[in-house]
Amino acid sequence: MTNRPTTHDKKAQAEPPGIPGFARFPVCDSYCNPIMDTASPGGPAPKSRRLSHRQILETDSRLSSRDKEALLAIQRHRYLLTGQVQRLVFTDAATPSAALRAASRCLKKLRELGLVYTMSRRIGGVRAGSASLVWYLSHAGERLLRLHDHQPALIRRFFEPSPYFLAHTLAVAELSIQLAELCQKEGITLAVLQPEPGCWRSYSERGAHVSLKPDLYAATVSGEYEDRWFFEVDLDTESPAKVVEKCQRYHRYYRSGLEQKASGVFPLTVWVAPDEARKTRLATAIRTAFDKQPKLFAVITGEELEHLVRYGGDKDMLC
Repeated sequence: MTNRPTTHDKKAQAEPPGIPGFARFPVCDSYCNPIMDTASPGGPAPKSRRLSHRQILETDSRLSSRDKEALLAIQRHRYLLTGQVQRLVFTDAATPSAALRAASRCLKKLRELGLVYTMSRRIGGVRAGSASLVWYLSHAGERLLRLHDHQPALIRRFFEPSPYFLAHTLAVAELSIQLAELCQKEGITLAVLQPEPGCWRSYSERGAHVSLKPDLYAATVSGEYEDRWFFEVDLDTESPAKVVEKCQRYHRYYRSGLEQKASGVFPLTVWVAPDEARKTRLATAIRTAFDKQPKLFAVITGEELEHLVRYGGDKDMLC
């Protein structure tokens, strides 16, 4: 099932607010992540900075709008590489290298203020430079952002993410950035872009509360066409049978009719595979399991994302 053609409701409001390379985030890599980052690779970890409310207010006054955009981007995606922060926030620099330098300066400032930390292990190793650092918000960073949304800042203890969780989180962020970059390049309106948990859906099944948890939800508008997508980023860590089980949950949600009632159409669920071999295995398993059922799924590689967004996919992608 694709969503083309669908008449675009011009009254719909866009949600306020990159190609391939998911192999950059190896699942087999190991990450040693202290609660605090290191000031320099191999250096001693600094002591945790506990800022008072007054200090948080003072720190907030020292931040530029661009600094706060960087904080919000990291909060939205949970973990980001320096290069990803650059592509999300520093889009108006004269050159990519200038943008990366500006992003690095901004993130260094935020780290010195105790608002963000870095993982001690880099993606791509030391040779990749500052672009390989993985950033996440400190508790002080969370508290500062809460000053503006007037929500209580819950204290969340930091736990080291598993290699898979970190790799998958970065890959989902990369997909989100690629969608935004593609839409900007092609003149397509990115009406909605929701990462987790905003993209999750709840429904009832045999009297029980059930949650469907896509990695990403997006809606794009091009001319008179509107497309809606649930995205699942696959890193080849689960058997095709497990993927089919998740597809069955999408089918049950489809049969609930809740999404169609809310938006008039059920989004195409797109599995983004790391390579052609994995794509073929997943597509074969899904087609076998859902033969003669509505075509709710597509399987693509990262290289095919542009074709999907521009043209809504084709028969070879659908399952």
